[in-house]
Amino acid sequence: MIETLRIVSRKSPLAMWQTNLVADLLRTAHGIETQIVAMDTTGDKIRDKPLPEIGAKGLFTLELEQALLAGDAELAVHSLKDLPSTLPDGLAYGGSPERAAPTDCLVSPRWTSFEELPDDAVIATGSVRRRAQLLSYKPALRFEELRGNIDTRLRKLEERGWDAIVMATAALHRLDRGDLVAAELPADRFVPAVSQGAIGLEIRADREDVAALVRAISHGATVDAVHGERRFMARLEGGCSVPVAAHCVAVADGWRLSGWVGSLDGRRVIHDSATGSDPVELAEQLADDFLARGAAEILGR
Repeated sequence: MIETLRIVSRKSPLAMWQTNLVADLLRTAHGIETQIVAMDTTGDKIRDKPLPEIGAKGLFTLELEQALLAGDAELAVHSLKDLPSTLPDGLAYGGSPERAAPTDCLVSPRWTSFEELPDDAVIATGSVRRRAQLLSYKPALRFEELRGNIDTRLRKLEERGWDAIVMATAALHRLDRGDLVAAELPADRFVPAVSQGAIGLEIRADREDVAALVRAISHGATVDAVHGERRFMARLEGGCSVPVAAHCVAVADGWRLSGWVGSLDGRRVIHDSATGSDPVELAEQLADDFLARGAAEILGR
């Protein structure tokens, strides 16, 4: 019997918001007490380099996973898009609460849609996927590197006079900053990052007691969707340093999985979707189709 469940998380405001939500859900579902263990990860500590240049997998998850494996916590809470599709031995993805908006959005003091942006606008983002997708529609766009929490990003936007920054819609809404969304980028054109908008709950694979607690607060449709997206990414051997995207959504006749792969400059793109009854089977089929059409070459594999 677990009397107090220890939850490990990053220290950022968004991570703390997500972790407190999970703690509240567990308390409501089970009446269990929780203790939050906040940590800095490699991605938090190294702030002066773009993420792809740091080079390691699990930039925002490694230290949390080490705490799980060491027995210092029973549950880790992540932004699921940060959690690699292949987990370390002994750990397992336990589920997710209901997903928030999966889309990206523009934050801009002067433009209210992507179409309004000048062809040579200056956009700040730290995501190679976002750069590649934007370039595929407007090849003359210019980019600046951007990392940090929401307040840091907003300060830089104001100080440096950029046309816009690109962020996850869910992050702004979760921190009560939805008023900053100048334009939401539609998921059918700008396919979101794998699992964007979903919270990921990671546990030790041998802790069925913790798995049972987590299953009770998980949202079935969200879990099914992200399983498909994560399988698509795993088949393409994608990650945060390559431009791969996937979005799975329930439709009338089952599921629709949209995939996107592009070169860093946005000039070579594969963007397609498939429908079927099982998200993971769809992911396998769509990944095979993308590989047959040259996805591995585009991604430099």
